[in-house]
Amino acid sequence: MSELDLEAYLARIGYDGPLDPSIDTLRGLHLAHGLSIPFENLDILLGRRIRLDVVSIQTKLVEQRRGGYCFEHNTLFAAALREQGFEPVALLGRVRRGPPERWARTHMVLKVPAEGGVWLADTGFGAIGLVEPIPLADGAVSVQRGFTYTLRRAEHVWVLWMEDAIGQVSDLYEFSEDPQTAGDVAVANHYTSTYPESVFRRTITIQRIAGDDRLILRNETLTRYRSGRPADEPIDRARLRQVARDLFDVEVPEGPLVYESYLVQA
Repeated sequence: MSELDLEAYLARIGYDGPLDPSIDTLRGLHLAHGLSIPFENLDILLGRRIRLDVVSIQTKLVEQRRGGYCFEHNTLFAAALREQGFEPVALLGRVRRGPPERWARTHMVLKVPAEGGVWLADTGFGAIGLVEPIPLADGAVSVQRGFTYTLRRAEHVWVLWMEDAIGQVSDLYEFSEDPQTAGDVAVANHYTSTYPESVFRRTITIQRIAGDDRLILRNETLTRYRSGRPADEPIDRARLRQVARDLFDVEVPEGPLVYESYLVQA
């Protein structure tokens, strides 16, 4: 018996399309998931354990209508794909942020065979990430809601990079195709959610895709991409909970968050 309540998951993401293991199903589920479940790291900032079993993730993201980060999103999405006959493979990647010597395998993506091809699926990178899967092929290009995504092969890794509507280009992450065990993913999740220097311990991050808009709240800055064009707005800390509620449908609990201790030190 499956641990996933598929009916509840489909209701959560508002999906009523095909359910066969086809490209159309993969695209439709990926899009519906990304538009419905926000990216957020509040449990990390509250010092809570991030559980990666399907039942716990389903309770949080589906029943409680919370958000989560990459390991939660893509574990849940992979479980839903398996229900449709897909065979997703978990891969770990390095976010290309900061000096290369500090990059680590702290991001999870999915390799999904479908209809004779192979696709990169990733519902857990946040608002500037993929809205739909992209072919896992050197030079693959996909234009998605104001962003142009390109995959390139660089020695032993794949690199996903994007360009926004004003021509700003940046690498997002790299990954290799060696499959990861559940233990590999658990170790990466533990490091990312508990290591004091992890960005998720030092930054409140809430993100969502809303139509053609991409909304990103990081600490006291709200970035809104409209058709791929960014605009920043400072947010007073006193308004943070209201902004999270009004724009992201996310409740930031009262009380101290881990990241606030770093703000005080700064």
